[in-house]
Amino acid sequence: MNHMKNLFIFMTSLVLLLAGCSGKEYVIVQVADAQLGFAAADRCQREGVAFDNDVTYERDCLLRAVDFINALNPDAVVFTGDQVNYPDIPAQWEAFDEVASMIDKDIKVFHIPGNHDVIIKDSGIDSSPFTNCYGDDRFVHSERGVKMVGINTNLIQYDDSMEYDQIDWLEAVLEKPCKDDVTILFGHHPFFMTDIDEPDSYFPIKASKRHEYFELFSVMDVDAVYAGHRHETYEAEYDGIPMKTTTSVAYQIGNSRPSVRVITIKDGAVSDELHEI
Repeated sequence: MNHMKNLFIFMTSLVLLLAGCSGKEYVIVQVADAQLGFAAADRCQREGVAFDNDVTYERDCLLRAVDFINALNPDAVVFTGDQVNYPDIPAQWEAFDEVASMIDKDIKVFHIPGNHDVIIKDSGIDSSPFTNCYGDDRFVHSERGVKMVGINTNLIQYDDSMEYDQIDWLEAVLEKPCKDDVTILFGHHPFFMTDIDEPDSYFPIKASKRHEYFELFSVMDVDAVYAGHRHETYEAEYDGIPMKTTTSVAYQIGNSRPSVRVITIKDGAVSDELHEI
């Protein structure tokens, strides 16, 4: 009798625990385009002076972002590319990693490469400056009904042959074991900024590829797509899937302010908000 009573108490507690977890928010902070060294390089180019590897401005912005992240204590942080301005300057990677390593260890941290984290060649993309630091150029992580997927959009934008391998990988990892799960996709380049049929320009994925990818995202029930690269904020959607471009955490190209994006998933719904740092 006591055994059955204890079993009943255990099962009741387990049900209550699971019920409590199911309604808990899952919080992700997106950090875009820290791009350490950009401000100094831009200034040197405009003024026609010798190169100056000064990362002070971006480092200070990133420090404020890390303080915000640690105070918020999210479940995960995703750096969506352009960690540095020049991939062949080790000091820029070291300065970035010094600050990023200050994120509390119980917060999961993910990185994907931007165009400034790789070497772009006529023959394709050399991602080794990035992969030497982070081990892979894409990621998938599932937890508490939320799946985060990060891809190397450089392969798409610059027609690298590894794009086809990445598409096969995407089709596999985007499969949802449960229809109620939420899938968030992260890339560096936005697929579009205001309209899926907008003309080609420097920042978005080339127009000839946008529909192909968003058809895949629609079939696989992707809930939202987040990117950076533009150093300014844009919001759009296609077929009910939001495409949001988050401004830089540091140097701006436009009227936005240094910010991070806080993405919240609760009860199957996705919401987000920009926070100036």
